[in-house]
Amino acid sequence: MSEQDRLNWISRGSPYVLMRPLARLRDRLRAHGYTVYDIGNRAHLEHEPPEDHTPYSETGWPGDARYGVGYAIDIMPPAAGAKSKLTGKTLPTLQVLGAQMVKDRNAAVLGIAWLKYQNWEPERNNGGPCYKDAWRPTYRRTSSTDRGHIHQSGATGYETSSIGDDYDPVARVYGEDDEMALSDRDAERLIWRVDALVAGRPTVIGGPSVGERVIANERIIALAAAVARLPGAESLRVELDQLDQAVAAARTDIAGVDEAVIEGLAGMDVVDLAAVLRRGLSADQVAALAAALANPAS
Repeated sequence: MSEQDRLNWISRGSPYVLMRPLARLRDRLRAHGYTVYDIGNRAHLEHEPPEDHTPYSETGWPGDARYGVGYAIDIMPPAAGAKSKLTGKTLPTLQVLGAQMVKDRNAAVLGIAWLKYQNWEPERNNGGPCYKDAWRPTYRRTSSTDRGHIHQSGATGYETSSIGDDYDPVARVYGEDDEMALSDRDAERLIWRVDALVAGRPTVIGGPSVGERVIANERIIALAAAVARLPGAESLRVELDQLDQAVAAARTDIAGVDEAVIEGLAGMDVVDLAAVLRRGLSADQVAALAAALANPAS
């Protein structure tokens, strides 16, 4: 069916759009000076089964891929000594760039929470080990034969998500991007919101507003939804991979968290919960969040 899949796609007008987080990453890396490909060549388009470089992938995860949407990019190695067109600094090698993105994914950086797996070579191009680092949903490293570039595939559920709009791995290599930091005002609103949800009174600063999204951090919005559905702070445990599922389920509506996801959450103390959010909050903000969860409003 692989050739027929391609012909059927052509007969339907060849619809294609790259999922938004990958499209934003592709465009940012191209702006820096990298060569980045997305839709596959004929060999990809006729591969059996169709994979993520096609607009009719049969390897979507955790759900089925949308027809007409691409879920993969290939990042090619820059020339030795090539400079960023945006900053003038030397472009990181694929080894440095790949390591940064794996590090960020394992650290639950929101801007790359959509990454399903990455194939890359940590030592040199076309030599040394080649890994497939995957998060489906927990992290697992296996060997790969996909050499000479970084391949990234995205998870379903993030097709139109804006969570990666500001993610720049090149800036992060140079320590110039802290895209997860929250302002004190947003942290205050978050603490108020979670506190109110634990107490069973879904309000925000300024008055009642059931279901209002108070900040843009979708990971914390999903957490707030989970809190609202649990007996109380003392029974809350959010494992990182389960929280990722909640984020995908709640990407547009905090009421949309799947019942099974909520029911699967086990007990956790608030200090551990705060640690899950440490990447997005300052130490003082983490302490305040933990205190608010430990002492919900009466």
